[in-house]
Amino acid sequence: TQSTGSSGINAEYGHYLVVWFWRIVSRFTNEDRVALMRFVSGRSRLPNDIADVSQRFQIMKTDKSKDGLPTSQTCFFQLRLPDYTSEVIMEERLRYAIHNCRSIDADNYMLARNVENNTAGSFEDGII
Repeated sequence: TQSTGSSGINAEYGHYLVVWFWRIVSRFTNEDRVALMRFVSGRSRLPNDIADVSQRFQIMKTDKSKDGLPTSQTCFFQLRLPDYTSEVIMEERLRYAIHNCRSIDADNYMLARNVENNTAGSFEDGII
């Protein structure tokens, strides 16, 4: 579903960034789509029951530099896009981000901090 939220460019369904986004996604392989899902939600797939989706997917335009990398807010199921000058550049940046930006929020920071403080748990400890 091509769902968008209620603020920013999301209210403008025909906004060029939204149109470009869905055209780009239509060219994605299944692997790319899984990577996109992980990038925007922290999950590799949607739940089996649509009722378990607590947030609507949102595409937001940011004020970051033109043609920069997209970002996401996984807890809000939100993709944040800079103002791209072309669909080709947007596709290059989006593909780069979804395949190379693996940390979610502060996950890597907390993992490193726990290891330094020797507080990292394991399955044997019952702590994940």
